[in-house]
Amino acid sequence: MSDQRYDASATVQLATTAAPVVARSPRVGYVPSRANRVRDGVAVALLVLALLLPWNLEFGVGVPDSDATTFVVLAVVTLLAVAAAIAPHVGPFRLNSAQPDVRRTGGVRLLLSVAYLVVVIGFVVFHLVQTVHSGGTGAVPPGVGPGMLLGVAGALLAAQPPITSITIEHNKFRRWYAVARIIGFISIALATLSVAFNLYWRLRYLFVTDVAFGGHDVAVIVTTLLYGAEAMIALVIASRWLTERTAAARLATTAIGVSGAVAATLVWLLGVGRDIDAFHGIAENTSTAAVGYEGYLAWAAAAAIVAPTTLYAVLLIKPPTIGAYRGAAQKCLTLIAFWSFAAAALRVVDYVIALSLDLPRALYDSVAMTVFSLVTGFIARWLHRQLDRGVISATVTAAFSAVLFVFTVADVAIGVALAPRYAEAAPAAIYGNNLAQQITSTFDVAVCVLSVTVLAVMLFTGPLAGYLVRRDARTAKPAKSTPPPAAADVSAPPTVARQPQATAMPRIARLKDDSTTVLPVAPTTEFQAATTTLRIQRRPSSGWPPPSDGGSSRPG
Repeated sequence: MSDQRYDASATVQLATTAAPVVARSPRVGYVPSRANRVRDGVAVALLVLALLLPWNLEFGVGVPDSDATTFVVLAVVTLLAVAAAIAPHVGPFRLNSAQPDVRRTGGVRLLLSVAYLVVVIGFVVFHLVQTVHSGGTGAVPPGVGPGMLLGVAGALLAAQPPITSITIEHNKFRRWYAVARIIGFISIALATLSVAFNLYWRLRYLFVTDVAFGGHDVAVIVTTLLYGAEAMIALVIASRWLTERTAAARLATTAIGVSGAVAATLVWLLGVGRDIDAFHGIAENTSTAAVGYEGYLAWAAAAAIVAPTTLYAVLLIKPPTIGAYRGAAQKCLTLIAFWSFAAAALRVVDYVIALSLDLPRALYDSVAMTVFSLVTGFIARWLHRQLDRGVISATVTAAFSAVLFVFTVADVAIGVALAPRYAEAAPAAIYGNNLAQQITSTFDVAVCVLSVTVLAVMLFTGPLAGYLVRRDARTAKPAKSTPPPAAADVSAPPTVARQPQATAMPRIARLKDDSTTVLPVAPTTEFQAATTTLRIQRRPSSGWPPPSDGGSSRPG
């Protein structure tokens, strides 16, 4: 027997729209071609730009008396890193070959990029040796220029394995994330040693000479401690992002790495760069250089490590994950607020020191620069609290983010325009200026780039979020027919073509109250006496109703 309630329709086999992907080697899996092309293209661009920018105060394009042999070595390792970046796209190691192997390709990329990273480490060691050797003499160490920042980022982008479903599912980037965390801890350790080293050399003369202790010595102690504390705290705030495992921390790491590299490049290229920073975009570890090389170099390296896979995973989510983006924005706002308040405090301290030592000073200029720094800090702090509470509209936060960007730029402009200067011209070297009081630095420009990043996040997750979703909905058109498997794109992930379903929701039809039909009550039979026992009346085998005399139903 069969019941129609249990008669299910026959199983329907659905065709896939990317059947050729199944035939690909399991050692590669799905390859997001756009993500790999963008990452490797950025790597090549950074490596080329690194050749055109100075690597320190003693070597690079635009630096007098640069060593020609070092240029040859740098050119060779750059070609090797470029070859590593293009290996997955051309040649025998490309991922769309007949027998691709992502592990082999990743190993080749790393091997070709190691030489470039060794050269970068050699430049850093040279800087450290010169710092210790020239400590206390007034000689400026070589430092780390924008070319090295862009170069290390490009080399690390080229050294990473290709982004495929195999590398993501098996967490092949876990060791790279661990390297980024180690770089964060090393950055904090080097910054601590740098501050202690500068403190020792700046105050050593107090213990080896017999001069009387006076007001000038107090000024040296106060400025050394405050400038070192400002740079140290700012670096710890940003470098702690490298040690965290959240998406917001990795996005913030990307932002600070990009901001530092862009700021160093702009300060070197712009004519006003020497007034913004006395070292002209070359990151130093002196007591007056604000954030030192151990910050910029570590941030650029860590950003190159975590940015590709983090952005690939986060940008695929539509609508965007507001929590990750705004969490990163809050971290950036914390750094901006601290730096602005610290700059305001240093301006007040410098004016008090100049007043106590009877040095040239201008009350109006000092007050104007302090007010701009304070307003910038208050706006950043207010935005941070509003994002934490989430009580105001996204349009308001985007508007105040734009105001924050204006004030960060104005803070740098006011700091350069109103800073006291000496009468003589700037030195002829590639660094140095005639400012009598240098508070602005390359990191102030990095703060401006961070404020632009915050503004972009506020727009992307606020007023523009609905527009982007609507645009994606308009561009996404339903397919009229399923294409044959041979015409499918081999680079697309496997998908199942589902049967079209009705888009209209089922409606429930209700009857009006006046159309209800009232059924008549069935007649009832009244019994004369109550039944004392319960009797079961069985239906006879034939004939109905039974005889009235209670006899047999069969014929007599």
